[in-house]
Amino acid sequence: MESAELDKTELDSRIFDGFAETSKRRYIYICNMQTGISRWSRNAVEYFGLPGEYFDNAGEIWGSHIHPADRDMYFKDIEEVFSGKKSRHDLDYRAQNKEGEYVTCTCQGLVLKGENGSPDLFVGAIENHGIMDNIDATTNLYNIYEFWQKTRSIREIGTPHIILMLGVTNFSDINAIYGYSFGDKVLRELGNILLEIVRGTGHIYRMDGVRFACILPKCSASEAQALYSRIQHAAKHTLFIDNVRISISMSGGAIDYHGEYNEYSVQANAKYALEQSKHEHHGELVFFDNKLLNDNRKNLELLDALRKSIINHCDGYYLCFQPIISTENEELVGAEALLRWYKPPFGEVPPGLFIPRLENDPSFYDLGNWILKQAVTEGKKLLSKYPDFVLNVNVAYTQLSRISFLDAVKDILLETGYPAANLCLELTERCRQLDKQYLRQEIDSLKALGIKIAMDDFGTGFSSLNLLSELPVNTIKIDRGFIIDIQTNETNQAIVEAITNCAKKLDVHVCCEGLETKEMIDFIKQYPIYSIQGYYYSKPIKMASFMEKFC
Repeated sequence: MESAELDKTELDSRIFDGFAETSKRRYIYICNMQTGISRWSRNAVEYFGLPGEYFDNAGEIWGSHIHPADRDMYFKDIEEVFSGKKSRHDLDYRAQNKEGEYVTCTCQGLVLKGENGSPDLFVGAIENHGIMDNIDATTNLYNIYEFWQKTRSIREIGTPHIILMLGVTNFSDINAIYGYSFGDKVLRELGNILLEIVRGTGHIYRMDGVRFACILPKCSASEAQALYSRIQHAAKHTLFIDNVRISISMSGGAIDYHGEYNEYSVQANAKYALEQSKHEHHGELVFFDNKLLNDNRKNLELLDALRKSIINHCDGYYLCFQPIISTENEELVGAEALLRWYKPPFGEVPPGLFIPRLENDPSFYDLGNWILKQAVTEGKKLLSKYPDFVLNVNVAYTQLSRISFLDAVKDILLETGYPAANLCLELTERCRQLDKQYLRQEIDSLKALGIKIAMDDFGTGFSSLNLLSELPVNTIKIDRGFIIDIQTNETNQAIVEAITNCAKKLDVHVCCEGLETKEMIDFIKQYPIYSIQGYYYSKPIKMASFMEKFC
C-alpha cells in the first residue's frame, strides 16, 4: 500500500517531526495498535532502507532486519507487548542497515492506553550504537566526530585554517580532590568559557579526555596566540563551580592547516604540539613543525635500537675508562667506567643523548648489570700493578630501586672474582629520590660487602650538605658545573670550600670532575680534595689504551 493511502490516524504530529529530527542515531517510532500502521523517523528510514516513513506491518518488516540469532528473542518480546502480557519493550539486538552491515541497537517501547483503557499506541525509540551523535554529552559542545568531519571538509576546500588543540594540565588533581561528578561540572563550565571566547571566531570541540580543539578560519598565528592567551587567563581566573573558584592551567598546540593532512593526522600533529607545550614549554603555545615530529621519530627509533641492543646481549655497547688521580702525588688511584654505544646507521651516539633516555627505561636494569660485570672484568687487569686501585661504576635509580639488585651485585663479584674492596658504586642524582630509609639500607648492605659508595654530581638537584650526615657514603663527586670557572667565580669557590670542609670533618673523600688545565688543578688543590678527574689527564678511553697509558 502506498504511503498516501495509509491510515495516519494518531500518527501525524508536529511534535513527532521535531523529536525525529533531533538525533541522527536515536530514532523514534509510533504504532497505532488498532490499524497496525507505524510511523518512523526519516533518519531510520534512510539508514536501514525501510519502505517509508509510514508503513504497515512494521513488526515483521523490522524483524527481517534483525540478526537471525536475535530474531526469536525480538518476536517473542513484541508478541508479549501486543498481547498485553507486558507493557514495555526493552531489548538490545543487532540490526542490518541498507549497506548490509549489522549494528547494535537498543530498542525501548511503551504501550499507551486510550480513553476506554484499552491499548492504543505503541511508542518508543531505537538507539543506534553504530553511529555517533555530533554533540558531547558532558559539555554540549561538538565532539571529536564532528571535528573529523569539519577537518575533512577543510581538506576538500583547501582554505587556510588554524587548528588549536587545548589541554588541561592539572585535571587529575581536581578529580582527586572534588570527585568525578564535580570534574564533569568543571569540564562543562570550561566548555562554556571556551565557547564564549571562540564564538564568532571559529568553532570549539570536545576531544578525547580533557582536550578541546578550536577550528579558526581566516586566523593568523598572532591572532591565534592572542586567543590562546585569553583562554589561559579565563581558565585560570574566571571559572567557578558551586561558588568554588577552580584555577585551571592550560597547554596549547596549533597547526597552520591548509588541507595537506587527513583528519587523523591533523589530530595527531596538533596533539604532538600540545604535548610539547605541556612537557617542554611550560604551557606556552607551540605551533606544529615537521622538524619537531621528525626529531621525535628519530628519538623513538634510537630508543628502539638501544632496547634491541640490550636484548641482543648488549650488542653495540662498550665501555671507556677515565683515570682518577690522587691530588697528593698525582698518581693513579682509580678509574670511572663510562658507557658508550655504536651501531649503524646511527653511528657513534653521544652518551648525553642516549643515557638519559635509557636510565628511565625498565630495560636499563639488565644493561646496568651488564655494565657492572663488564667493568669489573676489564678492571681486574689493573689490580696486579695497582692493588689499591678502585673502579667506579655508575648505578641508576632503575637498578637501586629493585630489591634484586643486591643479589645481582653479589653474583657478579662472585662470578668474576673481583674484590669488593676495589669497587665503588656511584649513585646518580635520581637515586636520591628514593625513600631515605630504603636508600640507607641499600647503602649499608653494599658497604657490608666491602663496596665503597660515592654520590655523583654533588651540589645539584636533590643533594645538600645534610645528606652527608643522612647517608653513609665514602666519596662525593662535586659536579663539574662548580669547577669549570672555579678560578674566577667567587660563588662557586665558596660552595666548593663549604662542601670540601664539611666532607673532611665527616671523613668523606671528595673527588672533583672536569679538570682540563694545569692551572685549574693547581687552584683546586687549596681545598681538601682527595682525587681529581678530567681531560687534563685523559679523556675516557678503551681499556687497551688505558693499560697502554698507565701500565
